[in-house]
Amino acid sequence: MIKGPILHNTNDKKDLIKKYYLALIPLILFSIYKNGILLYTNDLINISRIFIPIYFYSISILIGFLISKILKDNPKENILMSLIISCTISINTNLIIYPILLFVSLFIGRVIITKSKLKFNLGSFVRITLVLSLLLNSYSYLNIAEKLNKFNYNYFDIFLGLGKGTIGATSILILIISLIILSTSRYYKKIIAIFSSLTFIIINLIIILITKNYNYLDILLNGINYFSFIFLASDLYTSPINKEGKIVYGILIGLLTSILSYIGLVYEASFISIFFLSLFIPLINKINNKKYLKV
Repeated sequence: MIKGPILHNTNDKKDLIKKYYLALIPLILFSIYKNGILLYTNDLINISRIFIPIYFYSISILIGFLISKILKDNPKENILMSLIISCTISINTNLIIYPILLFVSLFIGRVIITKSKLKFNLGSFVRITLVLSLLLNSYSYLNIAEKLNKFNYNYFDIFLGLGKGTIGATSILILIISLIILSTSRYYKKIIAIFSSLTFIIINLIIILITKNYNYLDILLNGINYFSFIFLASDLYTSPINKEGKIVYGILIGLLTSILSYIGLVYEASFISIFFLSLFIPLINKINNKKYLKV
């Protein structure tokens, strides 16, 4: 017996995909402002640099469409995945290597999932490989204003999204709005996003209270983790199907992300956690299905 809503037809799937696009729009618009317009109006970049975030989003759309043509897939899904991934990269990502790595990793990931029995979270897999395109420049998630410490942001500013981080995943406020938008679809697995976020928050608050080190608030307010919990961990295909499995999966993601964050993998922790734990989804589903059969 499987508890929870199951997609019954293509209309259900289309509705969920539509909600994902709607949830991304405010994040993308804010990222263009933060990493482009704001810097330009403060004379930190020239006018051509305003379009770097737009370049990443545009090239992601193009690659998603191209892969769909090659694999004869639904373009909306591949473009959506590419856009989600583009929100998680650094503004310092290599402009030339990025599209190459995105195409290769997304294509290989799609083929493996389709042609083999091995299942894993595709978005986290692709995002992990894209670290290479950042290493070829400089491993930094700081835009020019943050490198120069141009603005004196407080923690509320960081909550709003003005702090350091990836291109499109710094604003926790907007991420909350995105979660609300996605939750209007009964097919979105919000339990995973909620429990992974709550686990991550609780663990970090405990560590801050014990150590009295308030610098750890930077980890707690790192929007990329919540973005990953909301947009990647709750993936329709590579996440548990039962309520109990979703809760356990969410808690484990929040726990592992916390551990990896405190050993230095601040911006990659959530992707590694989601990818690793997604490999055990068949086992989680199997255990929960056996429980239901015994009832």
